[in-house]
Amino acid sequence: MKYLKTITEERGILTSPYKQEIKKNMRLEKSKSISQIKSMILNHEEKTESQIRAILQVSLFVFILIVS
Repeated sequence: MKYLKTITEERGILTSPYKQEIKKNMRLEKSKSISQIKSMILNHEEKTESQIRAILQVSLFVFILIVS
C-alpha cells in the first residue's frame, strides 16, 4: 500500500489543479466544436434550399415563356 501511495503523488507542473483546468478547457472546446458543426450543417441546408428555390423559380419562368 505504501508503494501505491507514492505513485499517486503528483509532482512538477502537472499538478491536480492544472490537470483539472486542462480537462475543463477540453470539454469547452469539444462543445464549441459540436455547436460549430451543427451550425455549419444548418447553414448548408439553408443555402441548399435557397439554391433549389431559385432553380425552381427560373424553371417555372422558362416554362411559362415556352408555353405562352
